[in-house]
Amino acid sequence: MTPEDATGPKDAMEPGDTTEPKDATEPEDATGPKDATEPGHTTEPENTPAPERTPPAGTPAYVTASSMIGLADRFDAIATGRDQVPRAPVRSTIRAQIHDRRLLDYQDAMVERSGPLFLHFLASVPGILEEMSRVGVALSRLVERKNAAAKPRDFTFYEADAFDGTNGRTLAAFSQGRIKTLTSSPNRANEPWFHRYADPDLSRYFPESLFHLTRRTLRERDEYAPFRDGVDFLYETAAFQFYGKERAAQIAHVTDVLRPGGLAFFLEKLDHPDPQEYLRRERAKDEVHKAAYFTPEEIERKRRQMLLRMTDGQVEFDDLVAALAERFDHVHVIWHATNFYEFVASDDAESLAEFLELAGTPFIPEEFVFDDPVARRVGGRAPEGTA
Repeated sequence: MTPEDATGPKDAMEPGDTTEPKDATEPEDATGPKDATEPGHTTEPENTPAPERTPPAGTPAYVTASSMIGLADRFDAIATGRDQVPRAPVRSTIRAQIHDRRLLDYQDAMVERSGPLFLHFLASVPGILEEMSRVGVALSRLVERKNAAAKPRDFTFYEADAFDGTNGRTLAAFSQGRIKTLTSSPNRANEPWFHRYADPDLSRYFPESLFHLTRRTLRERDEYAPFRDGVDFLYETAAFQFYGKERAAQIAHVTDVLRPGGLAFFLEKLDHPDPQEYLRRERAKDEVHKAAYFTPEEIERKRRQMLLRMTDGQVEFDDLVAALAERFDHVHVIWHATNFYEFVASDDAESLAEFLELAGTPFIPEEFVFDDPVARRVGGRAPEGTA
């Protein structure tokens, strides 16, 4: 649920932006600096308290200590429309380049039936409106193709910590109910907006952190019966950074509900090894995209209120790919805009290839392209060239 900016404070929806250079130093060992003549000896006073350690990923203490909970008041202010409301309607700046009517209809449906926090997210992340529409339409077409080739069945989609479920609800409607959707969110102010627009036969809501949702939750609670056997599609909506950097453990938890051969999507705001390049991308986001929706004062206020906690959980591209490659046979990067990247991963090379074919080329406003925009394989357990 996610983000913060380089020229302005992090948006409760825009994971991890910053205007300040990253600190290249690393925290000292918990026991203090080592004496070279005596292994394990510390030069710190004996009673110096050890730094606090991060609780194990996924535990209740981990969730409680997270920025997702620490910034709850800020999220609530945005989700209730009391703060950071876009001053203009959110709309693609490259609609004339998009000739697929379903993509445009998907975009319009997302904007028209979203709550304040999701609108804020769209106004904070460059190109995400176009990209979520591209993925949603491609998944709808993938399900249509699979159901035409075999006995029709319903598919399932889970979006982890995804605001008021706008993307999931839109997907359920566009697939004509062939994709049942589930949204988790620990921010209570999102729930009324979900129920205002959701068709309860197609979309369900889990009003807690993604780390509280497990396979047991889906099996034992009647309201989640459509997801009892797991989900076919999973989408992490820039949520991990609000909990910490432990990507391997985070991925292991959230993908435990993924069915064998399912597709998992990960939208992340990534750190960059070059702090100046990170800031250059942030300026493009803030000065071109966000400036269309927020005043300089709003951007600055968000920076002051949310900056540090929003950046704490970001990881670099290679670190995320390595964590995904521990879990999946095939990992592809499929989209990028400024410091945001989107990945799709699966153990099923055929389904992944079908999705990529149906998704086609991403639509990214050129001012936000700082990396290769072409979808490509970046890792996985399977040998190179197998997908």
